[in-house]
Amino acid sequence: MYFFAKAVVCCSRYDEDFKKYVGMLPERFVFRFRILPDGASMTLVKNNDRLSASTGKELLHKPDVDVCFKNVEGGFAFFSGRKSFAKCFAQSAFVIYGDVSGMMTVSHMFDIVGSYILTKRMLRKYDRALLPRDAGVHKVRFLTLFGRFGQ
Repeated sequence: MYFFAKAVVCCSRYDEDFKKYVGMLPERFVFRFRILPDGASMTLVKNNDRLSASTGKELLHKPDVDVCFKNVEGGFAFFSGRKSFAKCFAQSAFVIYGDVSGMMTVSHMFDIVGSYILTKRMLRKYDRALLPRDAGVHKVRFLTLFGRFGQ
């Protein structure tokens, strides 16, 4: 989840399509991923048209969308890129609490992130879409691995 959160923040700064989706979200939008019963969690917050991420369990606001993976296997399949968010949803790998329309916007944002952090070979192997990658794949991957988190 840590590197996925870093990739989301990186895409929110450098990819123009991603920025459009961030702009569609309401101000102070809070999206949280977690693995049940007491696993890892990731929180995305939109504030002043910027997206920030946290992998800590602290929450200052109630999330607008709370996605709870039922087990570690479902979460691992999503975060490793083996399954898209839509495929996990279709297979009932998680439970959603909150605003489903916001979840659909975030779902497409995750597809964009997947296009950057997964290779073309992995995208083909797992039947994932290769979306336009305007920001530069190497730049996003480098900043995901070596950039500072939260900056």
